[in-house]
Amino acid sequence: MIGKVSPHGQGVTGLVYYLFGPGRQAEHTDPHIVAGWRHPAELEPPLRDDGRRDFRHLTGLLRQPHAALGPRGAPRPVWHCSVRAAPDDRILSDDEWAQVACETMHRTGLAPYGQEDDAVRWIAARGTPRITSTSWPCWPVRTEPVPRPGTTFPRRRCVPGS
Repeated sequence: MIGKVSPHGQGVTGLVYYLFGPGRQAEHTDPHIVAGWRHPAELEPPLRDDGRRDFRHLTGLLRQPHAALGPRGAPRPVWHCSVRAAPDDRILSDDEWAQVACETMHRTGLAPYGQEDDAVRWIAARGTPRITSTSWPCWPVRTEPVPRPGTTFPRRRCVPGS
C-alpha cells in the first residue's frame, strides 16, 4: 500500500463531491463507500430522481461533531489520506479495501479498534476497479496528533485479512 496525507481541508462537502465525481482525469468510474464509522449501506448517498447523488445526509452527518464544537472547532478540520495499491499489486475487493481503511484509521489513532463510539466520523470511498485512491474525510474532535500533510506510509504488499 502507498498512502499520502493531504493538507487539512476546510469543508467536507467539496471532498465528498470530488470522491463521488469523475476525478481529475475521469478515473472515478464506480464511486462508492466501502467503510466508515457506520455500515457503508447507511452512509452511501442515495440517487435522486434525476440520477445524481444526494450528499446532504452524508455531509450533514460528517459535519455534526465539528459543528457541535462551535468556535472551539479547528479552522481546517478535514483530514484526507489517499491510499493506493502499487501497480504490480493485485486488485483488492471492497471488503479488503474496507480492512485497509479500518487498519489505517486504527493506526493513525483517529478510530482505534474498540473505541469506535469515541472516534471521529469517517468514510472510505472507492472510485475505480483498480483503486488508484481511497480517501477518508474526518472531523477530528480529539486532541491526539494525527499524521501531518505530506506524510507517506511505507509500501506493503497487499495481504487480505481474515
